[in-house]
Amino acid sequence: MATVYTKGRIYKLDLTTLKSDPNQPRTCMDPEKLAELEASVRKHGVKQPILFRQNEAGEPVIVAGERRVAASRKAGLKTIPGILVTENFQEIALVENLLRKDLTPLQEAEAMDRIMKDHSYSQVQLSEMIGKTQPMISQIISLTRLPDDVKSQCRTNPNIPRYLLTEIARKKSEKSMRTAFERYMAKTAKEQAPKTPGKARQRSELVLIQQLDHLNGRLVNLEIDNWEEADREDLAVVLRDLRQTADDLLGHLPGQEEDRDESESGPSMRLS
Repeated sequence: MATVYTKGRIYKLDLTTLKSDPNQPRTCMDPEKLAELEASVRKHGVKQPILFRQNEAGEPVIVAGERRVAASRKAGLKTIPGILVTENFQEIALVENLLRKDLTPLQEAEAMDRIMKDHSYSQVQLSEMIGKTQPMISQIISLTRLPDDVKSQCRTNPNIPRYLLTEIARKKSEKSMRTAFERYMAKTAKEQAPKTPGKARQRSELVLIQQLDHLNGRLVNLEIDNWEEADREDLAVVLRDLRQTADDLLGHLPGQEEDRDESESGPSMRLS
């Protein structure tokens, strides 16, 4: 016979019978943070009760507190304190995780998108519920446009910044999104690679100048006649931004006004 729980009371829940929620926003846990929480649980116990609901069979299901449950199991505990909640389960789980800042950008986006679809919420209604502006919610949910293979990497990597994923999600085709993401991951891997011992460290200014000179050489020899239309459009956006940035920088360099005027009146690359 299923246990009858009362809302508002704290119960000692049997960890062997406690169920995970398949719609839980968190789909991965940082192993290091989980180990830290396990050590804390071993020393101090679980200080904050989890929130749980009952499924159709009367079994307790985690609403908020997945990490505390996982850490308690690893620490060898038999029970965990819990409080029953009876409505708005997904909302409570999402808000609790958002307040703790435990979700990766993609987990946050997918959780918001799922709640909106399940409850027919508008972005305005969701913004009122979780305390974020509607434009911010629109920006976050745009991450669900990313290709599935990119999503699978983003769910488990909390170090990929949301602003970068938002920029990638704005691209018109999956191919463009995938290319931009792979470029970022390759750059990150290169930056994190061990430095060659004994190699003299160059000044950052000189390194940047060399990189820009190399990029200019690639642009001069760039052949775009066979590019797809989406890639040509993305290139046009990047080049316009690059031109504006270059003009702004030239305005701060002495004796460059004449050169800038000549370059603006000279030939330009045709993108279409």
